[in-house]
This record gives sequence, structure tokens and C-alpha cells, in this order.
Amino acid sequence: MDDLGSITFIIDIVIIISASFLFGIFAYKLKQSVILAYILVGILIGPYGFGLIQRVGEVNSLAEIGVALLMFVIGVEFRFSKLGNIWNVIIFGGIFQIVSMVAAGYYLSRFMGYSLQNSLLLGMIGSISSTMIIVKILTERREMEWLHSRIVVGLLIVQDLAVVIMVCFIINFENIASGNILNFAKVLGFSATILASIVFIGRKLLPRVMYLIVKTGNKEMFLLSIFSFAIGISVTTHLLGLSISLGAFIVGFLLSEAEYNMEISAQIRPLKDIFIVIFFVSVGLFINPMILMNNIVFVALLTFLIMFGKFFCCALPTWIFGYDGKTSVRVGMSMMQIGEFSFVMLTIGQKHGFLSPTIFSSTIAAALISIMLTPIAISQSDRVYGFFTKTFPLGNLLRYIPHYTLVESKETKTDLHDHVILCGYGSSGSRVADGLKGEKEMLVIENDIKKIKTLKNNGFRYLFGDAINHHLLIKAGLPAAKVLILAIHDMQTKKIATRYAKVYNPEIMVIARAFTEGEKLELEQIGVDYTIIPMSLEAKEIIGKIMGMCERT
Repeated sequence: MDDLGSITFIIDIVIIISASFLFGIFAYKLKQSVILAYILVGILIGPYGFGLIQRVGEVNSLAEIGVALLMFVIGVEFRFSKLGNIWNVIIFGGIFQIVSMVAAGYYLSRFMGYSLQNSLLLGMIGSISSTMIIVKILTERREMEWLHSRIVVGLLIVQDLAVVIMVCFIINFENIASGNILNFAKVLGFSATILASIVFIGRKLLPRVMYLIVKTGNKEMFLLSIFSFAIGISVTTHLLGLSISLGAFIVGFLLSEAEYNMEISAQIRPLKDIFIVIFFVSVGLFINPMILMNNIVFVALLTFLIMFGKFFCCALPTWIFGYDGKTSVRVGMSMMQIGEFSFVMLTIGQKHGFLSPTIFSSTIAAALISIMLTPIAISQSDRVYGFFTKTFPLGNLLRYIPHYTLVESKETKTDLHDHVILCGYGSSGSRVADGLKGEKEMLVIENDIKKIKTLKNNGFRYLFGDAINHHLLIKAGLPAAKVLILAIHDMQTKKIATRYAKVYNPEIMVIARAFTEGEKLELEQIGVDYTIIPMSLEAKEIIGKIMGMCERT
């Protein structure tokens, strides 16, 4: 029987991987997110579909490994320096979002006539977004280094830390309800002590152990040690009452300053990607279409609360802390779902008898609907921003940036002539700015506050904002400028800025960066004079070096 069970489980994994591969190809051909394809696979092969997979619990265990590996990779690649000055919106914005969503979920549940326990749990469950899904989508869209993505990842980390407190709260709900706060404080203090101990010991010990393993030069040992630390310490934190994902993030963070941190990330990514596929399929396994039919009103209200409540509670603090409307909308649109840790809290709440069957089923349905709509929400965030900016008076609010005068350079003048306007001070833009410094009058437009401080320290003229705002381009002296350089990622912004440039100054030369030949052709069709594909330049330089070496020999 054991052998039969093992074979059945292996068959289940083969079905999951094979079906995911086939549906993933269809999604790619249809230019849809593969995440939706994986969730659809789970629905079709799960117990509420064709019933090909019945051992849902075992599949779910493998899915948790995917969550742990994802958080481990995020931890390895995490740098406090990346946060720069966005720590304020991350901490205060994260707390605001969590508190607001807990309150909103609580009052909705109470309005529907559910108990105090059900209502508090619903609020906490609805306040957590999905690290797994958001990071996967942003990675697919090549946006992980963008400003809004760094804010989103920071907010997700705050949520993961809050999960520890929430789980302690759920487990000790009876003690709290009876007024026995002391036991809850003990559990919370114990969790904090465990975290501090892991960080302290790991910081001293883990990099040294990894260094000894690296010295052996054995790649298999290196990979095994990474996997052992990522999963082993995560499971240890889980046994101590903390979340697996938080433990994995801590392990990754402890190795983030090591010299070989990029190699660690590269080695673990293939394993992570396989387990992530299993995670998304496992989400689909929970979907029961009958839930939607039996509790359609409550599910609709809960879905609306999750998506629009989170959008508002994440976009608002981002805007209040001085970020432009476009970045704020992107942050809000990215966070509009319930996360994988919400399923963990649902399970704990049901286990302790704090959730009614209706709340449990309806929350799963609403969570899965929000998860399935997330790829669409993120892909349409710029269109939503464009719609809002055309709506009065909301458009005026989004175009206005709080604290604008605090970050605008006092040296910036509007009477420039025959100057260069550089949009974007990233890896490419900063090199252009350094090369032109002292050679040509130049003004930089940037919407990252950290980079604004760098510009100010380096003596550059600048304006804080987004190149999509034609008022800002005019303030930068667009009608009198000689050259407009678009060293930015967003294709839509490059298109709109180019159109503005050619309307206000038909003689201006527009130079833009593209990532593909298709983008290059598209930009040239709307009026960009010179388009650069960095990868093509790198290829030409490599070919030139090789040809030069061949000629010498």
C-alpha cells in the first residue's frame, strides 16, 4: 500500500507538471500570464474538476517549499540600500494598510451578522497580499527594479512580519477574549526572542559555514547546502510557531552580504521555479465553483472590499509620502489580492473553531478571484492611471505631488535654452548624465526620491516627477530644448513624452532606449530620432573585440 501511495503521488506530480507545461504554452501564445494558466490547471485536475488529483494535502506541502524558496531568493537579493528613502512609506504605509483592512473586514463581517471571532479573523486574512504572485508577475514584466516594485516588496515584507503577530493572536484568541493578555504577551515575546536569536547566531555563523563550503569548489555541495539552510531553518521557525516564509526570508537576508550571494540566487532559482508552479496549481485545487453560487452576495462584497480597499489603502500612503500619481496607482494595483499566508490563517482559524463554514468557503472564493484578477490589474495599472488623470477633480490630485517643494531643486530654472532634458537617472541615465556634466546644459527628470538626493548631491539640475506629465516637461524647458533623452523603462511613458516633445518642439532630437527590435520600430514610428538597444550595442562591442583579436593573430 505504501508503494501504491508513493506511485500515486509521483503520478500526481507528473500530471501537474505536464498539464502546467501545456497550458503555459497556450498562455504564452495568447500573451496571457502563465499564473492564470497554472491556476486553471488546478481547477481542472482538482477534486472539484475532473478529479485527477485527490491528494491535495501532499501537493500543498510541496507548494509551501515554493513559498519558502521564493522568500529565500528575495532575502538574498534584498538590500537596505535599495530601500533608500522609501522606508517611511514602507513602514507607515504598511501599518496603515494592515490596520485599515482589518477594520474594513471586521465591520463588513459584523454588518453581515457574523461573530466577533469571525469578523476579526476575516479582517486579518484580508489584510495580507500575495508575495508569491506579485513577485512572479513583476518579474515576468521585468519591473522588479522599478520604483513601484521596490515599494511593493517593502510593503509585503511588513505584511509578512505582521503575520507572526496575527498567528499568535489567532492561536491565543480565547486567552485574549477572556482578558488573559499575559499569555499572549509571553507568546509574542517568545517569537521575538526566537527571531532575534536566529538573526544573531545566523549572522555570525552562517556566512562562515557557507565560505567553507564554497572553498571546496564542489557545486553539488554548494547547492545542497543552500537548499538545506533555506528549507531547514524555515521549518525550524515553523516548529517554533513562526511562518515558514519569514524564516526563509531571514536566512536569505543573512546571506545577502556574502560575496557569493549572486551565485546563491542563481543556483536556487531553477528549483524555486518548479515549486512555484506547484504552488499556483495548488491554489486552483481549492476552487469549488459551487461556493460562488451559494454565497454570491457575500463573495462579491468581500472581493470588492479586498481589491478596492487594498488599492486605496496602498496607493493613498504612497501618494501622501511624496510619490507621483502613476507610481501610487501601480503600487495600489499590485496589492489587490489575498495572499498565500491568508490560507494559512484560514486553516488555523478553522482548526481552532473560530471560523464558520460560510466565512471559510466565501473567503477562499474571494481570495482566488482576487488572485486570478491580479495579473490583469497589474497589466492595466497605467491605463487606470490614464483614466483617473482625465477625471476631474481626481486628475488634479494625482498630478499634484505632496511635499513637491521639499524635493525640487532650488537651483532648477525654467529659462534654459538649447539644453538636454534627461528622463530617468537609472543605470543608463546616470552614465549619460556623468558624461554630459560640464559639457552641456542639462536638466534631469526623475521620480525616485533616493535618486533625487543623489542628483542634488552631484550638483545636477532636476525636477521631481514623471515624464508622462506634459506640465513637467514644459517646466523643464521642452519648447527650447535641443535634445530629449528617454532613459526609462516604461514604453507608454516614452511614447507619450515623444508625442509631447514633437508637438511643443518639432526640431528637438529625441533619443530613447528600447529593449527589443519591436520596441525600436514602434518608437521610431512615433517620432523618436535615435533608438538604442543596449543588448545590441553590447553584442557589437563583443563582435568588434573578437574581430580585432582575429586580425592581430
